[in-house]
Amino acid sequence: MTSSMYSTNVIHQSNQSCLSLFGCTDGLKQRATNTAAPPFPIQQTPIQTRQTWDEMKHAEDYLAAELNKLTVQERVEALDDVHCVGEELKETPEIIERSLAEFDVLVGLAQNPIYEMAAKQNRAFVEDPAFRLRFLRCNLYDVHRSVQQMMDFLKHKATYFGLDKVAREITLDDLDDGDMELLLSGLYHGQNERDRTGRSILNVMSDMPARHTIENQIHVAYYVWNNVLVPMHDVQTKGVSRKF
Repeated sequence: MTSSMYSTNVIHQSNQSCLSLFGCTDGLKQRATNTAAPPFPIQQTPIQTRQTWDEMKHAEDYLAAELNKLTVQERVEALDDVHCVGEELKETPEIIERSLAEFDVLVGLAQNPIYEMAAKQNRAFVEDPAFRLRFLRCNLYDVHRSVQQMMDFLKHKATYFGLDKVAREITLDDLDDGDMELLLSGLYHGQNERDRTGRSILNVMSDMPARHTIENQIHVAYYVWNNVLVPMHDVQTKGVSRKF
């Protein structure tokens, strides 16, 4: 994708394989950082007075002092958190096989109506290991979260595309004129280059024509994520760097 639009022209800065759009997590492990409450009140009023500027300077000094207490490694980790950089997903054939087996057991125990309906329509679609691996990778092989995420994904897919389309891929024929206009507008623009962690880069232009509805945006986002981005293995394992 060298600065050229994807052929049809929306996962995770993250690994949210419309997975992000439809309730999936970013898929990259985030570090939890405990910070003490600042010893000063946080002002939310417009910047108008000398007192406000003094408070801002006090806040900056406090933050600088706290940052200076961090080690070099801690600073790197803090910057990684800001840029949604997590540990690279590590998987082996054994992990994949074990996780898929557990995934199948939990799906059976869930007895979820939307899944059961999808299975009646097209069992091969919802039981495809490649389909299920998207959710497992998104959640770093947390099988319980992955199963719940798949159920949410199917539910939202039914909401926005109809019950008859839950167990099949969404194609261009499923998009209406408004969807197609937005899809071809350049709202989503992929690049061939990768960021410093090797993630695909997706530029999202901020100016969406007012005539397009939220449904148009959801349909197009779903299509680009699931038909362009998510099929790429590195997107499933590393996520996507989204730039606005």
